[in-house]
Amino acid sequence: MFTEKQLALNLDRTAIAQSPKFGNLVERAIETLEAMLSSEQLSVQERMNLAAKILELEQQKVIPQTSVASQADSSALNLSEPWKQWIIENKLRQVPDSVLVETMVREGIDAALATQAVSYIATEKTFQTESETLQRLRKLESILTIQRQLTQLSPNFSTIERRDRISREEFLEKYYATNTPVILTGMMADWPALSSWTPDFLKTNYGQAEVQIQFGRSSDPSYEINTNQYKRAIKLSEYVDMVVQGGESNDYYMVANNGNLEREDLKGLFKDFIMFPELLNPESTKGTVFFWFGPAGTVTPLHHDPMNLMMAQVYGRKRWRLISPAATPLVYNDIGVFSRVDLENIDYEKYPLFKDVQIIETVLEPGEVIFVPVGWWHQVKGLDVSISLSFTNFIFPNTYSHQNPHITSSTDISSTGKAAQSSQVASGQATFLAQQSNLVLNHGPLTNEIVESTNASYLVDEIFAGEPLIISFGFVSWDGLPQFDFYGRTKKLAQLAAKPINRILVRDLSNSWYQRGIPGLGHTVNEVVDSLKQLIVQIAPSKVIMIGQSMGGYAAIMFGQLLGADQIITFGPLSCLDSAQAIAMGDTRWLSIMEALETNPPSVRYFDLPTLCQTSPHTPDIRIFYGKKPDPETPGTVNLDNLHASRFNALPNCTIQAFEESGHAIVKYLVDHKLMDNLLLKTIF
Repeated sequence: MFTEKQLALNLDRTAIAQSPKFGNLVERAIETLEAMLSSEQLSVQERMNLAAKILELEQQKVIPQTSVASQADSSALNLSEPWKQWIIENKLRQVPDSVLVETMVREGIDAALATQAVSYIATEKTFQTESETLQRLRKLESILTIQRQLTQLSPNFSTIERRDRISREEFLEKYYATNTPVILTGMMADWPALSSWTPDFLKTNYGQAEVQIQFGRSSDPSYEINTNQYKRAIKLSEYVDMVVQGGESNDYYMVANNGNLEREDLKGLFKDFIMFPELLNPESTKGTVFFWFGPAGTVTPLHHDPMNLMMAQVYGRKRWRLISPAATPLVYNDIGVFSRVDLENIDYEKYPLFKDVQIIETVLEPGEVIFVPVGWWHQVKGLDVSISLSFTNFIFPNTYSHQNPHITSSTDISSTGKAAQSSQVASGQATFLAQQSNLVLNHGPLTNEIVESTNASYLVDEIFAGEPLIISFGFVSWDGLPQFDFYGRTKKLAQLAAKPINRILVRDLSNSWYQRGIPGLGHTVNEVVDSLKQLIVQIAPSKVIMIGQSMGGYAAIMFGQLLGADQIITFGPLSCLDSAQAIAMGDTRWLSIMEALETNPPSVRYFDLPTLCQTSPHTPDIRIFYGKKPDPETPGTVNLDNLHASRFNALPNCTIQAFEESGHAIVKYLVDHKLMDNLLLKTIF
């Protein structure tokens, strides 16, 4: 006779699957194993072996769908949310259940609880829904794979076509509309810049101009993601000397994000080049024409742009390496528009999927223009001292909506990865997610270095119980990670008020107007509200103030109302995220964001702020500041921020103040005119 213990360890799986009469024995065997797991005499390895056996038996049972929930031990449902999410993510990555249990046990979770949870979560609707979504994504990836395979059949696949002057119609039909890169020659023949722009020319004619550059990039592999951290003001003459005398370097570079063509003392450069009227709109140059100048050795890391662009090479040469958007699943795109792979030194062991990526390489010579279609990955290296111009002001539509990732706990599991690799990944994920269960970050006071270099979605500063708490929300960014906002300004405010201030900094890395949750705080708006409430309880402030501008201003009002904040201070906020209403108001500035939210709506959403304010039980002191001056890039003479602000007029607890000489960038206006510090001091204290 077999004992129950022997049956539990030796049941033939084929017999179980084929003979229903063994059902009760299976149940008793599982119960026996689960009881054995609680024995303190077992080693960790023995516990893991038993847990693996339970999982094997569980997978052989045929359980009616209606009875799944009743089969789960209540302790499995009490597992922390970070651990549940971790299990779901790794099961979706097809990590074996036995590896998940083994990892959880090693992280200190009871073996019985780990086994119950891993078995149960597969039956949860959330997991099933995500599994279905992942299957659809894998179908999309398979289609992209087929596209790559077909494209590579062309004998000209690995080259970029070079064309002389081209008509508007042919450019649109053959390249722009088909998302095909091309190099245009002869387009710059009548540019004075082509013969006059040299480093000496810039020094002689514009040397006294103060410009902005990137400086200190060599110390940070993520220098482009953390671009704001390396901005430095310098005289152009000094920078020219650095470029000419410093030799090959990637430590300093004048790039598009430095915005130097917006500076009044460099406007004269515009007379030296002629916008291609058949392709570009010469009337729309603000924020669409960019100046690049740097030494040999500068590298713009692998990324794609969220729009179509042209780059004209004026002086020196640049090596371009391009990758088709169809290869996106292979390039390890974890943050925004950036890849983790460095094409100067590809680590195929770390990034094995990249072995299947086809790279197109070309050198752009002076007088040539490259068209880089939206979504095409590219890495660019200066081969010589180089001067370039880039343009995004096409006469054709050039605004697109992207769903960019922000994966701070990246895992490297290939579809053919071994169990040992999966175990290592699972362990790393477990540590990361377990840390997230503690909401308050106990690292002491924040510093500029922490705020500017972290990839976190929120930060909590040093705690001063009984003092005001300011929760600031970052604004949108299309070029890199959205930055935390109002950190330096509130530090200065604390000095002026001679009073400590508590700070929570929050940003939406997905640029979704905070509608899709915040990593670490919650997957929905309401979950973020609950997490912020927990933080507020732990900080125990005297009052809670929300603050933000533009997208951050929307968040300040939304979360302030939902939390019942004491005060909301907002600069130039939208009043709604409804595309039809925005179009009716003539506001198409963020239409792509609204349409993306409507196409794939979050489960919890707040798309109209006046309605939220009117229906909320809370009546915080709301202050709205905005500029009445129409912005140059918006059509007509109507001030759109004024239209949005007027929708809050009916709220008795809302005070609105307009500034006649400011446009949408009201915070910059107030700072430049030295009005911001006094405004915040009077409003808060």
